[in-house]
Amino acid sequence: MKIRRLICRSGIIAAFLPLLAALPSRAQMTVFDPTQSAHAIQQIYDRAKDAQTWQQQLSYDIQMAGTILKDYQQAITTYNMLYGNLRNFNSKSIWRTIESQLTMASIANNYGETTGLQGVMNGQSPGTASTVWKFINLGLNSTSSGFLSQQVLGTSQALSTLARMEAMDGVSTQCLQSVGDYNQQRGNNLQPQAALTQSQFDTSSFTTTELEQLNLINMHNAHGLNEAQSQGALHACQAAQAAVANMAQRAAAATEINNAAAIQQQRTSYPSAPANSSATWQNYLP
Repeated sequence: MKIRRLICRSGIIAAFLPLLAALPSRAQMTVFDPTQSAHAIQQIYDRAKDAQTWQQQLSYDIQMAGTILKDYQQAITTYNMLYGNLRNFNSKSIWRTIESQLTMASIANNYGETTGLQGVMNGQSPGTASTVWKFINLGLNSTSSGFLSQQVLGTSQALSTLARMEAMDGVSTQCLQSVGDYNQQRGNNLQPQAALTQSQFDTSSFTTTELEQLNLINMHNAHGLNEAQSQGALHACQAAQAAVANMAQRAAAATEINNAAAIQQQRTSYPSAPANSSATWQNYLP
């Protein structure tokens, strides 16, 4: 009985299957895929992590921008300060130094024995140094000239003395002229140096600009160069005078040795000691 009912029901269902297939579809079944869901969750996590990194980078960039702004403002402040100092340079007291005083030579001239020497040394007539030097020194007469002409060069003490005299004449003339030129130049530079000093310590707007300060520095360097060249000429004169002094010392030493040898030779050839005296007299040199 039960089997008959089951067959009947199966026949009814089989009869309705074609009708169900002919009806339009109104609903669609959704299928869950675990692989795609995991991939979507991973993408959401990565984007959240990137957003956190971007937030940290943005915070760091904002902090760096604040630091750069502070540095820029400090640079602007420093620039404005330097610009103001260069445009209006008023701290000129650091340039103040001790001014050197020009001292003129004062030479007595009682009987005309130093005629022209003071003018040469003070720069009034430096070109006459050679003439003045010959005039104020003792010259050689005709007798001395005749005696010197018969002497042998290299073995004559008189010619050696004459060589020292002539070297002294040349060096002394050069030094006198250098001193005169230096004093003349110092005298001519007094007015420009006074103007330069006045401009250096002036605090008006005309002499406190950057361009004017550079001009003053250039002029100061030019004066320093002239002074250095003049000092070099004077130092050269001192070196020449030292060489002449060495000539005199060497000649004195050579004369002493030659005199000692001559005395020894004379006492050996012509003994003057008493008979039977010791050899001390023979070896003694006054």
